[in-house]
Amino acid sequence: MSVNRRRNANLLPVAKIFLVGMLLLTVGGGALFYVNAKNEVHRNGQRKKDLERELVSLETKDEVISSRIAKLSSFEALRKRQSQDREVFAKLVPVPDNLVVRMQDSTPVNRDDQVRTVSNLHPAR
Repeated sequence: MSVNRRRNANLLPVAKIFLVGMLLLTVGGGALFYVNAKNEVHRNGQRKKDLERELVSLETKDEVISSRIAKLSSFEALRKRQSQDREVFAKLVPVPDNLVVRMQDSTPVNRDDQVRTVSNLHPAR
């Protein structure tokens, strides 16, 4: 009697193929994530550079406008504009001393230098 003694074995090692496939998918996914993260770092760096350039330009514009406001609102500039536009511009009249109100410094004066105790207890009613 001739019995086939050969074991019933799979011709393809499915477990090994599955293990190698999962390993390759994991490594490939990690590599894609790493590349995407590096690209995002570069994009954010470029965006940061652009925003810093924009900030510097806005600061210089702000300085120019502030100096122009200071120049145009100076007393001499207002006087010059008044002399040019007498009928349109407001009159510049000096303020007399009797109309100036001078305030005293209102810092509280500590009359006694002793330390007092403070209680948060409410008095009996």
